[in-house]
Amino acid sequence: MAVFADPQMEGDAKIARLGKRALVDLAFNDAYMRHVYQSMIAPSWTTPLDTLSFYLSPFSPFSSSSSSSAATTTARPTHATVLGDLFSSQWIDDIEFNVRLARFRSIFPDPTLLNQGRPVLINITGNHDIGYGYDISQARVERWEEVFGKSNFVTSVEVRAPTGSGDPAATHHEAGAAQQMLHLVVLNTMLLDGPSSDEKLRAETWAFLREAAQLKQTRPQDKIVLLTHIPFHKEPGLCVDAPDIQTHWDDTIIEQTMLTPDTTQWILNNLRPDFVLNGHDHYGCDVAHIRAQDHASWTAYPSSSTSTSSSSSSPSSSSSSSSHQEGILSVREVTQRSMMAEYGGYSGLFEVRIAPSSPLGQQAGQLDFYYTACGFLTDVQVWIVIVTDLILVGLWSLVALYRVIAGKPSHDSAAVRPAISAKIKPKMQ
Repeated sequence: MAVFADPQMEGDAKIARLGKRALVDLAFNDAYMRHVYQSMIAPSWTTPLDTLSFYLSPFSPFSSSSSSSAATTTARPTHATVLGDLFSSQWIDDIEFNVRLARFRSIFPDPTLLNQGRPVLINITGNHDIGYGYDISQARVERWEEVFGKSNFVTSVEVRAPTGSGDPAATHHEAGAAQQMLHLVVLNTMLLDGPSSDEKLRAETWAFLREAAQLKQTRPQDKIVLLTHIPFHKEPGLCVDAPDIQTHWDDTIIEQTMLTPDTTQWILNNLRPDFVLNGHDHYGCDVAHIRAQDHASWTAYPSSSTSTSSSSSSPSSSSSSSSHQEGILSVREVTQRSMMAEYGGYSGLFEVRIAPSSPLGQQAGQLDFYYTACGFLTDVQVWIVIVTDLILVGLWSLVALYRVIAGKPSHDSAAVRPAISAKIKPKMQ
């Protein structure tokens, strides 16, 4: 799954503030984010040599002796998610909403609308999409859900253990299936901490969360990946943003950097996610929430010091499924850095690997989670395009200016000639 966060597309307010300069800025930002998105979902994760080696390998899917080793090579993501703050829409009217929506869909094409072979796109609502508890309303939520889908839902896939003759790809969930399930839980975190300006919406969100918490109680072997916008509570110093909540006089939330400790503990204890992906903090953060099995509370630590993978090569790409070893529970939470150019055009690659059976006793079908941060700030292609465009615009402007300057005298002299000829001709006759 290709992971993106906080594109926060601007529009008419910026144009009113900066004038025509904003039009250029918005166009470049749209082009930049489109490049980041298309680069992440394109089937270009291997070098040509790696691709050639893969196809010539005896484990290639095109080989008659294809095996489960081919399952570890992915040509392109099967899913993509934008973790909230798609564009600032909580205060704009419907006309501007539709303008930004059209721009958003040109950057992040929705496969359900285009019917093309692109990843399944999951959009998460953020505070800039519907507001915090202070300014959330039924109308704002409904407008967002009408075009982007439900703000709270669960989508599940069935995990099939790799075999010697088949593709270990997941299939859609079927009732009564005995296989292990992978659940993607999408949660609207702006309606968790309260009170809210719409307590009915908040109650509905908590009802959904309690229902989702039944997944692990009825099927403890299943895995849950939680997709949200506002990060879990963490002590100051672990992330750039420190925990901070600003409230209105009626205690409704105006601004919030993290969920409250109580809400965080409830989700970890009851929903029991195996991996958490969120946005909101533009700088990004990567932690592991750890709890001893004989304790009720979780404590966050930098994930680089708590990786449980024996195969990881670096903290940014480490395996991070929940650890239940030696009486310790651990859940990794990745706060995706913003994809805005100001923050390096970051995205992430989240991978779920289906483990085959091994002599060490690992059961086939067990899931390992891996995350890799991907920055585009130094991407040569982007800067080649930008510099080339600037050069072309400059040359076009110089040519246009030259034509205006060079063309003026010729037009003047052409206009004078007929008048002179008209005066001279009668005298000659």
